[in-house]
Amino acid sequence: MKKTGLLLSIFIAGTLFSCQTSDPDTPAAESKYQEEGYVLASISQTSASNTFYAGYFPTLPSGNVDLTAKSSYSSFYPSATWKNYLFGQPLVSDKKLSKMAVVKATGAIEEVASIPLVDYISRVLIINDQLGVYSTGGNRALFMFNPTTMENLGPIDMASAQNFPDHETNIYPHLTYRASDNRLFASLYTNSSKTGQFYDAQNVYVEVINMTTKKWEKTAVFEQATYAVSRGAENSLVDENGTIYVITQGQYGLDGQLGPNAAKRSRPQILKIPAGSTDFDKTYSFNPVSAVGLPNLMFQLVLGGVYDANGIAYACISGQQDPPRLLELIAKLATNTITATEYQELSNLAFYGANQRWARLDLNAKTATIIQDIPLTAGYGYPITYKYDGKIYMPVYNAEQKLNGIYSYDPTTSKATQIAALTAGGLITHFYKLTK
Repeated sequence: MKKTGLLLSIFIAGTLFSCQTSDPDTPAAESKYQEEGYVLASISQTSASNTFYAGYFPTLPSGNVDLTAKSSYSSFYPSATWKNYLFGQPLVSDKKLSKMAVVKATGAIEEVASIPLVDYISRVLIINDQLGVYSTGGNRALFMFNPTTMENLGPIDMASAQNFPDHETNIYPHLTYRASDNRLFASLYTNSSKTGQFYDAQNVYVEVINMTTKKWEKTAVFEQATYAVSRGAENSLVDENGTIYVITQGQYGLDGQLGPNAAKRSRPQILKIPAGSTDFDKTYSFNPVSAVGLPNLMFQLVLGGVYDANGIAYACISGQQDPPRLLELIAKLATNTITATEYQELSNLAFYGANQRWARLDLNAKTATIIQDIPLTAGYGYPITYKYDGKIYMPVYNAEQKLNGIYSYDPTTSKATQIAALTAGGLITHFYKLTK
């Protein structure tokens, strides 16, 4: 009897304990971070220092926006978003991968967790809740991590990848993931300080990594194209079938190749790796600037870029004839009579003058069409393109027209409107949508 009573007591006590610890009515702890909304960021640059601003908006930003009324940071340059988190460089310059979020109570952005690094972060790409990839400034350095737990999952062995041992820089500043065959494509940026060029090779190299085996597979090479990294290249361009498009910028004329007779590799090209393939289509090369009717420009720029649907993408491209003063300064550069002050003026006119336009690119037909509702912009500001809820968002900076804001473009109507104007805080750098 005593034994039966004891067993019954243990059973009842266990049942009560089970009920108490698995109460379905117990509310989950509320997150301290915003799970929906928008983050708009900018940079204010002076000769002495840079100040970064970032502000949280519960709904789509509109009207005049003063980002100096929001929070300021010594650094703010996320490389990727995943749900309501931002990943990239830390808020204070340091060698680590930072995971950040917006604090509900203050609207400020804070670091949630981080991974210490040997070198500065270069690029981050999130594949799913358990797997992300990041590159650093180390030679051919590519690593995996868990974006949920921020556990470092170790390096990908890139010892067999393309390398230029005489160059100080061999890094992967642009990453593309293709879900259809679970492969990662890492574009090589190689540079030597001994030349005035930003890219010191005559071909484009993209490393192919099998994310099922977590191993390097091969190097895809496209000859006579250079610099597979352009300003604002934050997005992977992959179509519905798995075809990858790679924007290559060319050399900006820094290799002495300028004008319509410049070497093809020195001018912008969009290349492609077809669906199901890990090699470039050697017959495909698309220069949007020439396609829009400006093949004779001295400087040709293709910046930013985002894929929409059905072979259509959007990018910021050179959009008007070279200004007379720019041509005058180029002539002085060619004859080695340009002064240091004039060279700085040349750089400002070429890269920060409002000479670019946002354009609709048909990647299949290889055609480009200027979006007439959006004015000229200084594309070499921060031309990062975004796609949210079926619309394309594009920053515009035009000092002469006193424009500094974001335009929304609706592909269904082919109409664009300005949604927000930055009244203080410098140039817009980022515009993120947070989701649960």
